[in-house]
Amino acid sequence: MEMNKTKVHIIIASIVATSITWFISHEMGYGPIIANGVVGVIAAALLPATLAGPAYAASFVGMSGLNVLPSFGVSLLGGLVVGLVLSFTGEIFAGIGGKGGTTAALSGQITRFISNLFV
Repeated sequence: MEMNKTKVHIIIASIVATSITWFISHEMGYGPIIANGVVGVIAAALLPATLAGPAYAASFVGMSGLNVLPSFGVSLLGGLVVGLVLSFTGEIFAGIGGKGGTTAALSGQITRFISNLFV
């Protein structure tokens, strides 16, 4: 498991997608569904498929409530966590439905655990 350019791009796209989704949902007040939809459409329109899918899956983490991601900074951490998980599990369950949501749920809980260590 080595870090390469593609994995770095997935991590960056995940951080951006998670944090923008969180911002649209919580700071702008549009809610998680609209935030996820906006980020998903933008990712599909602007990114290659190798990044659009991970960005959309990472956006699921940004949909989390304030009890999971209480601040913008924690949403950045959530993006990093989901980016790492997606980068290093890319071949696992490829093409099988539910990987994005399951990965997002796992990443959200890992993020919540880490952030609770520092609160």
